[in-house]
Amino acid sequence: MQVGICGYPGSGKSTVFGALAGNTWSERGITYGRIAVPDPRVDRLAEVFTPKKKVYAEIVFVDVGGKPGRIDSGAFPPETVQAMRNADVLTHVVRGFDNPILGKVSDPDRDEGLFLDEIMLLDLMLLEARRDRFRKENRKGLDADITLRCIEQLESGRPLRSLEIGEEGWGTLRDVQLLSSKPLITLYNLSEDAYADPEFSRYSDHRDQGNSSLTMAICGAIEAEIATLPAEEQGEFLEGLGLGEPARNAFIQTAYRLLDLISFLTAGPDECRAWPIRRGTIARKAAGKVHSDIERGFIRAEIYRLEDLEELGSETALRSAGKMRLEGKSYVMVDGDVVNYRFNV
Repeated sequence: MQVGICGYPGSGKSTVFGALAGNTWSERGITYGRIAVPDPRVDRLAEVFTPKKKVYAEIVFVDVGGKPGRIDSGAFPPETVQAMRNADVLTHVVRGFDNPILGKVSDPDRDEGLFLDEIMLLDLMLLEARRDRFRKENRKGLDADITLRCIEQLESGRPLRSLEIGEEGWGTLRDVQLLSSKPLITLYNLSEDAYADPEFSRYSDHRDQGNSSLTMAICGAIEAEIATLPAEEQGEFLEGLGLGEPARNAFIQTAYRLLDLISFLTAGPDECRAWPIRRGTIARKAAGKVHSDIERGFIRAEIYRLEDLEELGSETALRSAGKMRLEGKSYVMVDGDVVNYRFNV
């Protein structure tokens, strides 16, 4: 699962990426960063089991390749567009600070509008070509109908993520990489003064706009500085700024949610771990995240809740109290389930 970080020149995209991304590597000119998703449940399990290690769920951030878009027109070059198409979630970094090099003050509303117009135009071009091909082939049916509905949606100035066409409708578009259908985080990169200024609260508040689109704010300069500090010094630095935790933590958890991911947990003396799965995943498929043999030889899943473990103190006590339940292969996993798998291969 990948979160693509994109933005116009001077937006601070690379600074934000560096502050968020943790361990980085490059492939074919594109920079990736893998980062753990903060999860206090792993820490709480570790207090009970005192394991050799703790492992958190991870997501990958991508500093989209190619040259940046043009701030005067909103246009992105082809290589950047393709990198955006390959991402599962898009994050648009919007400049919220003055940049004398660019010769103009920031205008977040303008930059946000340019970006949305550009990705909708790119989608419209793809879908119009698809419609024309269908007409030439005299093709009818759901594929053609959904294509026309998408074109109408875009022509009305609305992104595809707000279009309600159901799972079957989206299935007809599986081979079309549509940018405005992707979950979108608009991330306002504010100056330190703006981040603390109540006047800018409309950017710094987390605003869920529905339809897999939301906005939040970050001060990239502060987050980049925090990221360079040893863990033991970060708390003191944050306290001095009047902040509870790095904004990156909230951003990472937001991106995780927009990927429609949840975590189930495993615990024992070797490790306590969070495993990312798609919401709606059944127990047998979830077992495959741990090991393919467990999925293949799945018998039952023993499941309990962390709160019950903390109350009773051990898995043995959970079983005695009837708080450990057995679920079959078709059980739909719930976020925070702690699981022991029974299997035979």
